[in-house]
Amino acid sequence: MDKRSVRRSCFAAIKSLSAEEKTRRSAEIAATIESKTAFREAKVIFSYLALASEPNLEALVERHPEKIWAFSRVREDGSRLSFHEVRSGKGLRMGDFGFLEPDPDLCPERTKPDLVLVPGVGFDPNNRARLGRGKGHYDRFLGPLKAAPESPTVFGICFSIQQVPLEPESHDVAMDGLITDAGVSSGF
Repeated sequence: MDKRSVRRSCFAAIKSLSAEEKTRRSAEIAATIESKTAFREAKVIFSYLALASEPNLEALVERHPEKIWAFSRVREDGSRLSFHEVRSGKGLRMGDFGFLEPDPDLCPERTKPDLVLVPGVGFDPNNRARLGRGKGHYDRFLGPLKAAPESPTVFGICFSIQQVPLEPESHDVAMDGLITDAGVSSGF
């Protein structure tokens, strides 16, 4: 499997969606997330601030202020992800990699989620493997988290057109389930 060509194919499919279609599909994904017991029972949720190619979950966050929301950021040295609790938009800044992220000086780091919502370039609906952007940040973060005795639920989040066959490698961390605009894809 050539991961570069699969990434190109997934990005081309995402690019074919209009802004309105992405908004509609993102709303469908958010509604499905809300219907899941793991979401309803979660107190601390690790999520992401959407790039243009990712489902936007901002409305979900706004509808559930009772939850503690922590968002990912890549450390300055690029070595790993950390998640920081964000209570308002004032806690966000433009990061070193050119996208919004939590300001670590204003947002406390969190380490124990109940639920993790993970974006990706592509996901395999059968084995729940994830294809990321190629830096391995999520795999390095999720590996120890999923190995812990009380590990959180991890949902892969994507548009349905991002579902592709993938051959997982030994370091890849499978999602517990996939949620797309077509509903629940697998793992439940």
